[in-house]
Amino acid sequence: MQAKNKIRALIFGLVLPYFAVVMYFVLRIQEHPLPAWFPYFGMSYLLGSIILVTVVSRRIARGAQPQTAVQLRPALRIALRAYAGYLIAVWCGLFLWGTVETMKGKLEWQRALPAGAFLLAFIGLFARWLYTDVKGPKAVR
Repeated sequence: MQAKNKIRALIFGLVLPYFAVVMYFVLRIQEHPLPAWFPYFGMSYLLGSIILVTVVSRRIARGAQPQTAVQLRPALRIALRAYAGYLIAVWCGLFLWGTVETMKGKLEWQRALPAGAFLLAFIGLFARWLYTDVKGPKAVR
């Protein structure tokens, strides 16, 4: 089995249980709101899955035979970089807005603190991806 297919199977194996839990809550409790812990569980699961796939895929790819890397077209690469930069800017703005509103007392700090932590984690992940993509293959890994 090729390394790409192993990584795809890992991603599918992690995403499928998450969607099963989501569908359970959506279909079973249609007239009631989602439990308060569910958004935090979902964000933690997605963040953990991204980190796990990143770590494990490097180990899987390390043992595979080197293949010629498929380069994206320059226009597509620039568009992906611009979109990642846009997401980082929007998330930074949301983080700053949430910080100010929490300090004013308009947002509950019990809910704002985990949301801010998730925003910072995703900002860090996307900023690292953008940095390594701009620096090229010689960037620090």
